[in-house]
Amino acid sequence: MPTIHLVSAAPGDTVLGRELADPDCPEYPGLLERPDVAAWLDALGYGPDNPDELVYLLTDDGPGTIPPGFAHLSLTL
Repeated sequence: MPTIHLVSAAPGDTVLGRELADPDCPEYPGLLERPDVAAWLDALGYGPDNPDELVYLLTDDGPGTIPPGFAHLSLTL
């Protein structure tokens, strides 16, 4: 079962992952509809009306790690 991490960031932050809105971001069907994920994104204010809130997706087999101090949500799918 893969583990993924959603990491909250602001424009200009360095996070080695793919922003959720990036067309090259890996897709995990149903991820954004999960109640825990939807609640976390809502709490951050993430959405098209808030360009100052970015959320990156990282995987355990990818090149990035969660930067210290960044809010994140880790999920085992």
